[in-house]
Amino acid sequence: MIFELPFTGLAALAGPSALVAAVATVVGAVFLGFFFTKGGLWGTLNDVASIILMLATLPVLAFFAAWTDPYLPGGIAAAVAGIGLVGMLGAAVAQTLLVLRVRTYQQLLPWTLGAGAVVGVWYVLVGITGWRAGMPELLAALAIASGIGFVAVGYGFWRGNERHPASVIGGIVLLIASTAFLGWLGIALVAAEALP
Repeated sequence: MIFELPFTGLAALAGPSALVAAVATVVGAVFLGFFFTKGGLWGTLNDVASIILMLATLPVLAFFAAWTDPYLPGGIAAAVAGIGLVGMLGAAVAQTLLVLRVRTYQQLLPWTLGAGAVVGVWYVLVGITGWRAGMPELLAALAIASGIGFVAVGYGFWRGNERHPASVIGGIVLLIASTAFLGWLGIALVAAEALP
């Protein structure tokens, strides 16, 4: 098995959390589609799914920091985790402020887009460092594609709106790659934990 277990702390929750994050990605995309076509409550449901996605990805972040650390020199794994932590917590806080109506969508949009781009950078770095640590090439490629999707969505919204080509293409890449990455990782980790 490529992922050595057992892990402790948050990293031990990475398998189930990755599966929750994969589901939240798909559910959030469905809610976002409904929001852009019907409006109303669907936007809030998408925001809640985004919060769940970011919080569920924190154990995945902890797992990758613990797993890649022995393979990387001088604190690189911790630096990558720090980048992801800033992005994930930033996105979760911005979405929470939106759900609670503390700030408006327009006020929070730069923070949400910025935090999402940082999460995208984390995904790209996870793909690179994970590949160096022995992660299957396809899984690493899915992580990198997820990161590019995150950044493209942010860029598209910043340059225009949800109909900007970068938003649309980035959103599709993000949905497919991130769901596949998180699902594959979650299943692999849950299966590894089930082994004697």
